[in-house]
Amino acid sequence: MTIYALLCAFVITAFSMMALRPFASRVGLLDMPGGRKTHKAPTPMIGGLGIYLGTLSICMLSPVIAEDFKILLLVSGFVLFIGVIDDLYELKASLRMAAHGVAAWVMAITAGIQIQSFGDLFFTGPIMLGALALPVTLFATIGVINAINMSDGLDGLSGGLVTVTLILLSVAALGSGQSAILNFNQILIVSLLAFLAFNFRLLWKKSALVYLGDAGSTLLGFIVAWLVIAASQGADAFISPVTALWLLAVPLIDTVSLLIRRPLQGRSPFNPGRDHLHHRLLNAGFDAKQTVLIIHGCALFFGAVGLVGHFAGAPEGLMFMLFLALFAVYMQISKRVLTVGDQPPSITTENH
Repeated sequence: MTIYALLCAFVITAFSMMALRPFASRVGLLDMPGGRKTHKAPTPMIGGLGIYLGTLSICMLSPVIAEDFKILLLVSGFVLFIGVIDDLYELKASLRMAAHGVAAWVMAITAGIQIQSFGDLFFTGPIMLGALALPVTLFATIGVINAINMSDGLDGLSGGLVTVTLILLSVAALGSGQSAILNFNQILIVSLLAFLAFNFRLLWKKSALVYLGDAGSTLLGFIVAWLVIAASQGADAFISPVTALWLLAVPLIDTVSLLIRRPLQGRSPFNPGRDHLHHRLLNAGFDAKQTVLIIHGCALFFGAVGLVGHFAGAPEGLMFMLFLALFAVYMQISKRVLTVGDQPPSITTENH
């Protein structure tokens, strides 16, 4: 991918978000201040639209990329549309998940992107899913979408996590000579960087100019799920399934821990809560910027561990056991950082 094309992706994404700001105000696509939110003015939730338009524009200018990823672009456009409707009218969780299930089904059936194997997790040979491939794919895709969506709690957090995952996946693709997914990742990464320039609170910018909204976070979650599954499954796989877990370690561990902990406390895992990883760090005394950087650093470190294991040829079973150990350590540490009922500082802008 040429520097010129990547520069165009950045410019188009940035221009799209500037151009969409008046549109967001007219239609009510705004995150309103109030409650535990700290922004003082209505903020457009058009980050996902800008990222999609920037990525789509450059892909359409390259016939090869457009052909390779046309189904992904079409289905992710559907996920984005559902997200915009959700941002405007607050759809029921069941309806959102049903729509994401449809997107995952199209991915699996039309594009053939399915989780067919878990790999050799227990030193007994690859665990093939057979007839379970489709339902597992649907479950995993919806899970990744919700994991990225639930991580969208501080300015720059969700977008940065996806950027880290894409960069690490690109390193693996580069090392394996997978030019198609590498080129697409580069375009999406640059579009994300353009969004982060508007979203992340910097020294000279005390508030975000745009938010991802549910449209943006679910869009990114679906694209990441597609790319990671495509990279770890089938004849063209260039990473193992367990390496995929490491690339998504932070959002997956945080989300799965909530799915376990909240029901044990008599709460729905899908209701708003203050027990995400970023809440725990805020409660421990870190400010919002420090929290975002710590989580990004953890995501980069854990993803790098997965890549080192991958390139070093570490047994998949060993890497899986290490991942389970990481999850167990997080569950134990998190119990001591935030107990049920504690309320960390009101910095977050999300409601999960």
